[in-house]
Amino acid sequence: RSGQLDVRELISLYPFLLPTSSSFIRSHPPLHEYADLNQLTQGDQEKMTKCKRFLMSYLNEVRSTEVANGYKEDIDTALLKLYAEANHESLLDLLVSENFCLLTDSAAWLEKHKKYFALGLLYHYNGQDAAALQLWVKIVDGDIEDSTRSDLYEYIVDFLTFCSDQDLVWKYYEWILQKNEEVGIQIFTKRPLEEREKKINPDDIISCLNKYPKARVKYLEHLVLERKIEKEKYHTHLAVLYLEAITQLKSETTDNCTETTELLLKLRSLLRKSDLYRIRFILDKIQGTDLHMESAILYGKLEEHEKALHILVHELKDFHAAEEYCIWNSENRDMQYRRRLFHMLLSVYLTPGTSDCALVMAAVDLLNNHAAEFDAGLVLQVVPDSWSVQLLSPFLAGAVRQSIHTKRMTQVALGLAQAENLIYKHEKVKQRGTPIVLSDKKVCQVCQNPFCEPVFVRYPNGSVVHMHCAASRHLNSNVTHHSSSSSNQT
Repeated sequence: RSGQLDVRELISLYPFLLPTSSSFIRSHPPLHEYADLNQLTQGDQEKMTKCKRFLMSYLNEVRSTEVANGYKEDIDTALLKLYAEANHESLLDLLVSENFCLLTDSAAWLEKHKKYFALGLLYHYNGQDAAALQLWVKIVDGDIEDSTRSDLYEYIVDFLTFCSDQDLVWKYYEWILQKNEEVGIQIFTKRPLEEREKKINPDDIISCLNKYPKARVKYLEHLVLERKIEKEKYHTHLAVLYLEAITQLKSETTDNCTETTELLLKLRSLLRKSDLYRIRFILDKIQGTDLHMESAILYGKLEEHEKALHILVHELKDFHAAEEYCIWNSENRDMQYRRRLFHMLLSVYLTPGTSDCALVMAAVDLLNNHAAEFDAGLVLQVVPDSWSVQLLSPFLAGAVRQSIHTKRMTQVALGLAQAENLIYKHEKVKQRGTPIVLSDKKVCQVCQNPFCEPVFVRYPNGSVVHMHCAASRHLNSNVTHHSSSSSNQT
């Protein structure tokens, strides 16, 4: 470097490293007597390897200095060739950073040394994404061998996810999904938000996913649960797909209990949280199946709570679920609505003619555990006369406590309201204005006589008059007004 040697003189000693398009011509007279590295090392492979390592180190050092000015293409292309030949880990770092590798020479060299993944990177950073993908797909399919990346399929998925060329996405989406639906769908679900909203129509994607059921479910979950798109067709479609998948799994003899349970939980969550799907349509599809919990949720959405509670109590015999039903169905509702649901559940438990001990105990537990949710007077009208006070003692104690609590809270609220009213009255008095001082020198503005008593009338303009003067003035004013009105009528 200190001798200002043209770096290409050094590169030219190594056969085939300089690009074919290089304009370099060796100095004349020559700087040395060696034709190339083979002559210099006399064919000693160990020496040749050391020389190449030296050149790699030197070129990597000078490529970003003034020594490389004017020769960047020659230096970077030679460095790429050395890295590829030596299977050096810095090859990929060179390609993904700013470089001046000449495409034609570099591509041929990488192909010669079977560096197909690196060749794809070279194509990508030279604006040839189609060529890059074609190579990478061949590697994954086993048509060509390159073990650089064991996760090349995932790399391609990620590459297409952020690829702005829509034609490439549509060209390879089927290949991607055929390999792995659940991973491959990311090319549509993980795309940049702006592109998802403006460039790709969700309906087009759903149509293309008809052959890929798992991917279709994942995409609809993305639209409904992640992007929270409020469209009935997406919510209904997702619910139907859940149902179809559950039905299919239940019909199979293989052990798929875990997968079925996961889908059931997803379906129930969607049915509870969404208000956009077609309730009657889904309910019709469930009829005739053993999806009783889902039927109860749908009847709840239709405000047919008695049907829902009957299913939970008599079909499923899930008393805890029945109580939970009353709770989540009354969320964000008033107290009267909540009480109505709990009274309905009590009525279902106490259906006339029922002698099931389990239902009786469920009713007792309901009352004792949720005393605050009931009107004690109505409860005492419907419970059997045979029930002892001791059986309902927790409920009765809770009802009494609730009644006392309600009364006291009402008294507190009344007291607070009275105190607040008193504060407002006090503020009103304070805001009425400055005090009026009466003295011996203060005279009535009507009769001009002083005040003998601290009783007076104050007009809005601030003038102070005797009570009798104000009354007389008011009377005269009315007489004058009456006379004036009579004259006008005449």
